[in-house]
Amino acid sequence: MKMDKKEFHPFLNEGNIKGATKLILGSFPVYACTDPDNMKKLKMRNNDGTVRFFYGRCKSKFWGLFNQHIDSNVTVPIRKTLALKSLRQKKIAISDTIVSCLRKGISASDKDLKEKDYNKKMLRNMIQNGVSKILCTSKGVLLDLDSKILRSKEGITLDLALTKQFSDNFIGDLNGKLQESSKGICFVYRLKKRIIYALAIPSPGSPQRQAHHFGCISKDKHEYANSYFEKAFKWLKKR
Repeated sequence: MKMDKKEFHPFLNEGNIKGATKLILGSFPVYACTDPDNMKKLKMRNNDGTVRFFYGRCKSKFWGLFNQHIDSNVTVPIRKTLALKSLRQKKIAISDTIVSCLRKGISASDKDLKEKDYNKKMLRNMIQNGVSKILCTSKGVLLDLDSKILRSKEGITLDLALTKQFSDNFIGDLNGKLQESSKGICFVYRLKKRIIYALAIPSPGSPQRQAHHFGCISKDKHEYANSYFEKAFKWLKKR
């Protein structure tokens, strides 16, 4: 399948919440939500109710988790005005790692995004200005945050001991165990005297399928995923 024309992120500035101390971080919007907009995208949004906003796809389960664990006033399907009001009140920014890219067809899969331009300046500024907790909505987002955005930033260093401690405590509280073959669920960084935590959650669309990569050793992957989401969102909400 050939690559389409380059797509651009249309609403990054809306999620750049002034005074934010926390950040929800994804990768890039689905095809129907990107610029340049066109009649095909508009028709797709009208047909299924997708909103041009973070996790605005009608099938996304993200805002349902936000409603359940952070703010019940945020309704589903998502209304942008309510979401932004809640994020401002709770000092939670929301953003993505990619500013622009090419895409195979209209795929919603991150693996089909190529020639990515990363959102380095905005994300680094958010962290410099006070963000200390980052909730990444997949392990891929966590890895891109680490390798493409933070590791090359002068003054930010990865603390391996704190990373292991945070991971062990988080997984241990869920009675889970991270497999040797699984990539980590978090990174902890130091920026001068500040500590920055970045934690990944399973992709909300198919968490049970990924649960074993997030420490699940029980037979009930659905229950484990729900417990993981609850703990992660409450961690983000807590001051």
